[in-house]
Order: sequence, then C-alpha cells, then structure tokens
Amino acid sequence: MLLTGFGLGCLLPLFVITLRDFRHLLVGQLFLLVIVGSVAFLVDPLIPAEWRWITSDLQTALPALFWLLCKLIFAPRPRLKSVWGAMALYSFLAPALARPFVEPGDAWTPAVFFGWRLGQFFEYVVLLHGLSFVIRYWRNDLVEARRKARLAFLLIVGSAVGVATVSLNFGLYHEYIRGIITGLAAFATLICLVTAREGIMDLVGSDRPAGSPQPQPRPTPETEPQEANEAHFAQQEQDASVLCRTMDAGFYRTEKLTLKKLSEVTEIPEYRLRKVINQALGYRNFNDYINQLRVADAAERLRNEPGTPVLNISLDVGYRTLSSFNRAFRDIQNATPTEYRQQCLGADIS
Repeated sequence: MLLTGFGLGCLLPLFVITLRDFRHLLVGQLFLLVIVGSVAFLVDPLIPAEWRWITSDLQTALPALFWLLCKLIFAPRPRLKSVWGAMALYSFLAPALARPFVEPGDAWTPAVFFGWRLGQFFEYVVLLHGLSFVIRYWRNDLVEARRKARLAFLLIVGSAVGVATVSLNFGLYHEYIRGIITGLAAFATLICLVTAREGIMDLVGSDRPAGSPQPQPRPTPETEPQEANEAHFAQQEQDASVLCRTMDAGFYRTEKLTLKKLSEVTEIPEYRLRKVINQALGYRNFNDYINQLRVADAAERLRNEPGTPVLNISLDVGYRTLSSFNRAFRDIQNATPTEYRQQCLGADIS
C-alpha cells in the first residue's frame, strides 16, 4: 500500500500539470491517457474482481499509446493508417474483446492465440517500433533543450511501459514492483516537463505552417549584451555562409541526408549547425529545412520543364520514393506536384 501510495503521489502532480499546461495539445491529451493507463496498472490488484476488466483493458493499451506518442512527437509526417497502426490497434482491442470468453492462462486454442498471444506479440513490436522512431529522428530536432528533454521523456516512458508489459505478460513481477516502476517513471517524467516546459509536446509538423516561405537569416536580438554576442554572431554568420554555399551547390539533393553528413561536408560541428539552422534560418526541425530546399527546386523544375516526368524530378532532388516526394510537396505547396504543374501551365496559357 505504501508503494502504491508513492506511485499515485507521483502520478497525481504529473496529471495535474499535463491537464493544466498541455490539454489543448493532441500529444498532451494522449499523454493524459498514458497516465490513466499507468494508474490502472498501479491499482489493478486493489480493484474488485468484477471490475478488474476495466483496469486490465486500460493497462493493455499502454504499448499502443506509447507508439502513438513516439509517432506524433518525432515522426516528420506521422502516418497512423499503416500496418504498424493496425498492430497497435489489435494489441489492445483483441484482448479487450476476448476477455469475456477466454483467459490468458487457458490451454492453447485458436481463441487464446488470436485473443491474447498475438496481441502480446504486437505489443512488443509496436513498443520497439516506437523506440526506433525516437532513435531515428531525435537528432533532427534543432531546439537543443527540447531535443534532449524529448529524448529523455520518451525513453523513460518507453522503458516503464516495456518493463510493465513484459512483467504482466510473463507474470514476473511482485506487486511492489508496480509502485516502484510507476513512481520512479512519473517522477523522472516530471523533471523532463519542468526542464523543457515549452515545446516538449509540440508536434514536429506544427513548428512551421505548410506553404510558408523559407525564412531569411535574422540578427541576434539587440536586447542581449553586444559584447557577449559579437563572437557568437560572427561565428554564426560564417557558419551560415558555409551552409548556404553548400546548399547552393545542391548538397540538399543527397539521398538520406542527415545532420551528421552535412556536418562532415561543411566541417561545422553538429551543435553549431543546429544553432545556425534554428536561430539564423528559423527552422526548428532539420527535415523541414531540407524539404523546403528540395520542394523549391522541384517546383522550379515543374514550371520550367513540363516534359520531365515527376518521378525523375523527385529522384533528382533527393527523394527515394514518389510517395514521400508527393507528401512533402503537398505539405509545402498545398498541391500535389502534378496539380502544381497543371496550375502553372494553365496560368501560362491564360
């Protein structure tokens, strides 16, 4: 009971802060569901048997909710209607529907397999897939404090959900483990929210509106002491010049371009590249910066080369697939490449 109280004591302020500060954000609303699922995991042994199906269903949803968090926070263009989304949905929907008819410990039957075992396997799959998004995309966030806090935030939540899932599926836990896992994870998450209160739950795609023009370099604010900023501004100006020359030469067309590759070519450390792209050019995400350059190049070619296939242009500017090019182009130009070309041709004729 003491450890359960400790866990609830950590979850309560986390719930209150999230409700107060982030309830208007989609990710904030989703994280509130994660907290509710964590409460269900914590108090499940204390619930009367006839009502325990409620807490069981809530805690079973935690892997899918974590996957959604990772997709919304880190994926450049989250696609929820996918095989991964179907597995996430199955991982908690199938056990919820099967619960009245079969028990997890029943002898192997098709109902047990499809109702429990397959859903448990999908839980591990979507957990690992969510973590892969964190590992793959966290470096693309150009806001230093937010980037580190987001990484810690999702690793803490993911680790806690992973330990809880394995413990529940294999029956490896003692009851006091619930309070320890939940309390420590909630306490560490609170620290992350306080460390990067602004922007930690912003969606990646919400940093810049679709179709917005490429930002122009801006000077250092005059309110900061000039002496302290002279060296920094001179260095940033030099880095911006090198970066612009590199991109003007077409390096943004490189496939699978990463911040690390760009750092190696420009010989500018990654942390300085993040600052110049964020502070001087106004971008908060590396992929948004690269997509703006590629789409601007593609748009010019679509206007000036009406006979060149769209697929050729998409490959030339650095996209590996036509679908990823179409998606990025539509996000920025509010039209598909084909529609954009037709609009340009129609304007020329008129």
